[in-house]
Amino acid sequence: MDKNKNETSSLIRGKVLTVTFYNPENGFCVLKTECNSENKDEVFYTDRKEKTSIIGEALEKIAVGASIIARGVWENHSKFGKQFKAYSITQVQPTDKEAIISYLGSGLIRGLGPVLAQKIVDYFGEKTLDILNATPHLLKEVPGIGKKKSKALIESWNSQKDFREVSLFLQSHNISVAMAQRIYRNYGNRTIEKIHENPYILAKDIYGIGFLTADNTAASLGIEPDSPFRIRAGLNYILAKSIDDGHIYLLKQILISKTASLLRLNDEAKILAELQRAFDEGELVIVAEEEVYLPAYYRIEGQLAEAIATFVNCDKPKIIIPDRYVVDVLTSGALNENNQEQKIIHLSQEQEEAIKLIAKHSLVVITGGPGCGKTTIIKTITKLFQKAGLNFKLAAPTGKASQRMSEVCDLEASTIHRLLKYDPIKKTFLFDKDTQLPIDAIIIDESSMIDINLANSLFQAIPTGARVVVVGDADQLPSVGPGVFLSDLLAINKVQRLRLTQLFRRSEESSITSIAYQINNAEIPEIPQPDGKTKSDSYFLPCENQNDAVRLIEKLVANQIPKKFGFSVHDITVLSPMNQGELGIIALNKVLQNKIIPVDEFSPRVKVGNLELRIGDRVIQRVNNYQITENGVFNGDLGKIDGIDAENNSVYVKFWDGRVVEYQQDVLHQLDLAYALTVHRSQGSEMPVVVLVLHEMHGILLERQLIYTAVTRAKKLLIVVGTKRAMILAIKKTRSRRRFSGLVKRVGEFLK
Repeated sequence: MDKNKNETSSLIRGKVLTVTFYNPENGFCVLKTECNSENKDEVFYTDRKEKTSIIGEALEKIAVGASIIARGVWENHSKFGKQFKAYSITQVQPTDKEAIISYLGSGLIRGLGPVLAQKIVDYFGEKTLDILNATPHLLKEVPGIGKKKSKALIESWNSQKDFREVSLFLQSHNISVAMAQRIYRNYGNRTIEKIHENPYILAKDIYGIGFLTADNTAASLGIEPDSPFRIRAGLNYILAKSIDDGHIYLLKQILISKTASLLRLNDEAKILAELQRAFDEGELVIVAEEEVYLPAYYRIEGQLAEAIATFVNCDKPKIIIPDRYVVDVLTSGALNENNQEQKIIHLSQEQEEAIKLIAKHSLVVITGGPGCGKTTIIKTITKLFQKAGLNFKLAAPTGKASQRMSEVCDLEASTIHRLLKYDPIKKTFLFDKDTQLPIDAIIIDESSMIDINLANSLFQAIPTGARVVVVGDADQLPSVGPGVFLSDLLAINKVQRLRLTQLFRRSEESSITSIAYQINNAEIPEIPQPDGKTKSDSYFLPCENQNDAVRLIEKLVANQIPKKFGFSVHDITVLSPMNQGELGIIALNKVLQNKIIPVDEFSPRVKVGNLELRIGDRVIQRVNNYQITENGVFNGDLGKIDGIDAENNSVYVKFWDGRVVEYQQDVLHQLDLAYALTVHRSQGSEMPVVVLVLHEMHGILLERQLIYTAVTRAKKLLIVVGTKRAMILAIKKTRSRRRFSGLVKRVGEFLK
């Protein structure tokens, strides 16, 4: 609701009869009230008390019996009928005895129930609330309330009063109730004082408040545009944003220029001076007078560099693998993907060389594109480690990638997060530098997805002398998080590495593989258009108009692909470069959901913001949640909604590994629909069918690594919908967004 639309807004007063719903995180509530409108021009105006539903955000927890003032608009809801949609709900003190008893005894104040509320009001009468506000020490005079009890009640009452004052202050500076609660939990009754001192601490200390919100608050408090507080906050914001863009540090001049643009300041000398002060005070780190780091990332990069250097320096593993074991494994070959003995795959010269490296060295990196035998290498390594009696683990960044490892090796594999075991109390991994993994070796797949944070946590937990085999495709998109871990490893001269180049999947068997290699070599692939005669596992469907492309994708997924190729609709994943726009995944997911999981008025469903979840929906976990179950659910885990409890606003999700996890209302926002995914989100997964949408509207996101990554997700069928021009634009542009990382240089320093 737009708070400035006073010409259409109403004000109503009333008493709360029922609190149907209240969310402590954001103050959103649904109230049944007895009230009347004060705007006689309103269509729904009534001069008598009547029961009314009010929905909106409250400044504080609203209790049954509370007297409220709500400002907003009346609306006719298709399902719930007439209701009042409030943009503010403010509690006012009740005045009659019955209302005061109901208000105090509602549970709003810890330790004060209906019986005790009755005693207090019987003693003080209609002056009860005035006494609580002005002379609360008189509470101990009430029969049955001693000194200890009165002290506890006074503290609880004052905390409610403090929060109301803080909420009003923050709302006057355009900060929502939800954020006000988060801020108050952090600073308590010092909130106003702390924000007056330096409003930019909000961006530093409070999750969900960025620089721009803090800057608006600062402006309303009269902070000067060139204030040192503002410049310092701007520098930190630009560096934090660069982490989101994948950088570990920024060059000093880039940082200064971006900060000047953000703050709209022409005086770069002032920014440089503040940057120097931030360095002197330890708030930022400057290396070689050129590279500017946030201290946390300087430390993380240094720890990882030292760990890698240790493995390179201690190049001989503790447990020797005899040459005869290597010979045995190389001569017996590897089983095919279904572990069928009759189909032995003999290794290429490249693959044999890789096995020999792994037998001798502590750290080995294996890279190569699709069809080059990375999976065969992993299976052969596991045979070698088993023959040598090593205690080893298989791990990957995502659930789907670890599941794939487990299937092809017929051994247990896990995500890196599960392997390291997160401790929700300490908020750290159980396995770390001090408590290392009890292993002799580890094989890590899909390593292009590993960011610097996860890489550091993993390497800290691996004991010196163990074997570490890192496998991945260096030509794929880099990790969503900061850094270029795999590319950096390959750039360190003393790290043992081997690139697999021999292609095993013949082009006549898989045109998908051929297309991927053409893209990677900057060639425009020839993808056939369906003509009723050509049989292929890849097709290009030209479509210039965005709306037509949406309708085409809808038909392909819901009808044409299942009918013509025999795939289930749940085997098909739509990939797009972006979230927003008509051809972004948000819009595509809604279209596909409505087509695949239609509902009627009796269908159970749960709403989460603009998202509606239904039974049968494909969903994806958006963040790591270590506490929702014993083993946690992690960013990128895919599942299907198995059940819905509409009354309690919860859903049951069956994940890829067979677990069924209950999502209660407070964590529902961590789920998203997964009929369509961004290319970044698809990393680590193989999908039977990929429908890739490429259009000029995807703009700067179009690049070679992106479509190479998308194409290599398709296992059996690839269909590209869009324009040839978009594909050409993407193939011509590569690594356009260089990431600043000091890992290679810092490993070199440790090696010296």
